Amino acid sequence: MVRQTGRRIVVSVMCMILLFTAGCSGKNEAGGNQEQSLEEVREDDAGQEEQQGKDSEPKQLKQAEKPQFIPHGIRSVSLTKDGEEFLHISREPAEYKMNFDYWEVLNPYDENVTMNTEVMFEMFGELCGLAFDTPVKVEEGTDTGIADSDMGYTVEYVDTADDSKAQSTEDADTAAEVILGNEDGSGGRYAAVAGSEDQVYVLPEETLRMVFGREPFDYILKIPVLISADTLKGIVITAEDRQYEIQVDTAADSYKFGRKKVDKNEFAALYQAISGIILDSEIDGERDGEKEEPKLTVVFDRNMEDAPKVQVSYYSYDDEFDSVEIDGEERFLVKKEEVEALIGQIEEAF
Repeated sequence: MVRQTGRRIVVSVMCMILLFTAGCSGKNEAGGNQEQSLEEVREDDAGQEEQQGKDSEPKQLKQAEKPQFIPHGIRSVSLTKDGEEFLHISREPAEYKMNFDYWEVLNPYDENVTMNTEVMFEMFGELCGLAFDTPVKVEEGTDTGIADSDMGYTVEYVDTADDSKAQSTEDADTAAEVILGNEDGSGGRYAAVAGSEDQVYVLPEETLRMVFGREPFDYILKIPVLISADTLKGIVITAEDRQYEIQVDTAADSYKFGRKKVDKNEFAALYQAISGIILDSEIDGERDGEKEEPKLTVVFDRNMEDAPKVQVSYYSYDDEFDSVEIDGEERFLVKKEEVEALIGQIEEAF
């Protein structure tokens, strides 16, 4: 069921990446459905880039005493437990991205992984439900755990309850660091806002357990990379000692497999297969034997100066899985048969 759900999400995202089929429905940042043409995406990105230019200097964020925010107002979330930051999500717009791809997991991953915004907004909603309305009276001698806490979260956000304003404002203007202490024994956990530690609150442990219970892998879309075809000028594929080249010019509606011209539907089918291998899990353990030459390498060459070239390589890992290396970072496993099927599809297409 999980893999079927993952495939449905991937198909939806492929529609947004390719932007070829009229009426193809994709996920926006709020997790809702929308129909969006290529021109609408370009106009949206252009407007956001113009706003970025006006506010190029980093802003000094106001420190909240009683943080209150809405999901669309959040711009960054950092979660810490056992004294270590284990998750850092940040909204990082760029000209070569589509708006639903602005979100990144800066820790423990990097910009190459793709956020599952549906799961992300679930967590944002949980954080928004943590209220700092009325401090509690702490009985003398109670160890709240706040003074020596190793757990908490930091949120940067737009300080507004107006959803439209939150969505149209690029940068956060407010920040809050919440320190989490001990459980209170009644289904809550003591908490305080950094800078106002004398004010102690009790937050529901059930909500905090949901926020801190997910692993970073739960927040990402289970595909190796997300690259809009509109930002490509070519793809170089190496598989089993053979090299294949794809030339892409979406503006001119021109696509070639080697010297062979193909129509956009042929290109879309192969590109969806190349981009749609499902990440099964993170690597947990060591490979048997030494790392061999990659079975398959895909290099995405871009047509925009700021857009990075991306290389994805697949290596044999064990009897069931191959590993995925993205720009030199080997983190994930995929089913071996999916890689072998993709190699066969590439050979057949050429």
